Amino acid sequence: METTTLGKTGLRVSRIGVGLSEIGSLTLESAQQVQEVLAAALDSGINFLDTAACYGNSEELVGLAVSSRRSQLILATKCGHVTGGYEGTPWTAQTIKDSIDRSLRRMRTDYVDLVQLHSCGVDVLEKGEAIEALLKAKQAGLTRFVGYSGDNDSARWAVESGHFDTLQTSFNLVDQQARAKLFPLVEAKGMGLIAKRPIANGTWGSAQSPSAYAEVY
Repeated sequence: METTTLGKTGLRVSRIGVGLSEIGSLTLESAQQVQEVLAAALDSGINFLDTAACYGNSEELVGLAVSSRRSQLILATKCGHVTGGYEGTPWTAQTIKDSIDRSLRRMRTDYVDLVQLHSCGVDVLEKGEAIEALLKAKQAGLTRFVGYSGDNDSARWAVESGHFDTLQTSFNLVDQQARAKLFPLVEAKGMGLIAKRPIANGTWGSAQSPSAYAEVY
């Protein structure tokens, strides 16, 4: 498996990662199945795993399945939403702190390699509270690096702000906007770039065009 350095983080990551939103709908009894899938990925040289607090049981299944191989993983998650029975307000410092703490418990680790703000808008980014909470988690050693996951104006703001080590944004055969409008900025900042929806959520073969749901820059 070909590897690359994730921007200025210095992390060596596989060119292909595993997005873990879909396993979130599985029950915890599926841990053995998830372990087999992730073990196959790791054994083939894939080391980048990407999940989120709001992906159902995903984080907990990751913890059950591969925590014993933690040293082989570059583990990324996302935070900011109110989810999983938590009572609070999205994007506040307390919610982000509690979300990160919960993610660590669920994944059975004392740190993650990357925590990303999960698709919040420019208004949240400009307020600054969410970014400050994320940076405090980095200072505390709960995450090695911080990033933003999202598209369009919010992604551009995140890149230009200089606060983030990485950007995760949509890029695939049917969504090429980021190539011209974001990639040059990311490169100029020395940020790591993570392509999400690389197969456009399975667009080809779909009975309905996804264009009705696409965001427009």
